[in-house]
Amino acid sequence: MPPKFGGGEKCDVCAKTVYAAERIEAGKRPFHKFCFKCCECKLQLKLETYAQADGILYCKKHYQSNIVAKNTQDPAAAM
Repeated sequence: MPPKFGGGEKCDVCAKTVYAAERIEAGKRPFHKFCFKCCECKLQLKLETYAQADGILYCKKHYQSNIVAKNTQDPAAAM
């Protein structure tokens, strides 16, 4: 039987194996450095510049406009 490769942790975005040289961890989830970007504007993120809601990555600007603003304007969120 041939050896089996690629059995390590999977990137939370692309689901491919993440190796140590290309790994970044945020929210206890592994990512490729290249996959670690905002879902809205595709800006490459760093641990200091990202926000996450429901497993979705955002830059600070889009987190503010999509998540924070929505939650403060939604009357149901206040309950």
